[in-house]
Amino acid sequence: MTHEFESGFFVRQPAWHRLGVTLHEAPNVEDAIRLAGLDWRVRMVPLFTEAGCPVPTHRATVRESDGKVIGVVGSGYTLMQNDRAFSFFEPFLSAGACSLEAAGSLKEGKRIWVLARINGAEAEVVDGDPVRGYFLLSNAHDASQAVRAQFTSIRVVCANTLNAADRRAERGFEDCVRVRHTTGLETSLVLVQHTIDMAAKTFSASLADYQRMVSRRLPVDGFRKYVIDVLEVPESVQRMGKMPKAWDTLQWAYHAAPGARINGVFGTYWGAYNAITDWVDHTRGVKDADSRLDSAWFGSGARLKQRAFELALP
Repeated sequence: MTHEFESGFFVRQPAWHRLGVTLHEAPNVEDAIRLAGLDWRVRMVPLFTEAGCPVPTHRATVRESDGKVIGVVGSGYTLMQNDRAFSFFEPFLSAGACSLEAAGSLKEGKRIWVLARINGAEAEVVDGDPVRGYFLLSNAHDASQAVRAQFTSIRVVCANTLNAADRRAERGFEDCVRVRHTTGLETSLVLVQHTIDMAAKTFSASLADYQRMVSRRLPVDGFRKYVIDVLEVPESVQRMGKMPKAWDTLQWAYHAAPGARINGVFGTYWGAYNAITDWVDHTRGVKDADSRLDSAWFGSGARLKQRAFELALP
């Protein structure tokens, strides 16, 4: 089994991943770092060949708490320590604009993330089906990704993570900002603040998209075609009348998952889209359950949900 989740906390409930420490209320920054298991620093050390010659183009990132080598990075790489990821939120916490909802470490410290709930960003797609807006900041200590700040929303009824669509940038919404690990990292992080500043506008755009999905009724056999398109089932497989192994699970999610039978949801593209997100967040990769969080937010699961989102809109 591949273990992706190392440590973390979630506020009020153990979230859809059933991982980490569960807290009764949102912590302050100092407590959050400790409770997330992120109270450690990273340093960079020189690399040498087997013959003892220095490697000037690369260095290793090492966790100081246990001496673990996290990754190998280029000579121009600039560290962002874990406490900096949390302190970024302090002005917004002080102003009451958001509260810390979850944080943790994945892949033995290679990736860390902080999730903040945006206060006031909550609305119902249909009666009884609320979604909430969140802000996700993530960083990779092995140079596998830039520092990333992104808006996301979560369906409260079944805790599905609903991705924001990249194509919103064409309409003037910036849902994700990436900052490279260069010498200008700290200065560039200041620019990321506009993502939170635009949260209400972005959340309104998300809600409008979800409501458009509700207005789109699925035709006869529409869910089957939607799944085929989202999972990109090859035509050769379709001609044999076969469906993916996940088909039965997806059908259950569409017909019977929490929230599926809320009035106005079933029989719409909103219901179909949530069947995909339910599968990705709760079931997909069941043998590696603790890797779902990384996949659902950053990996193949996130890409699947992105495709599902785009195909659910006209």
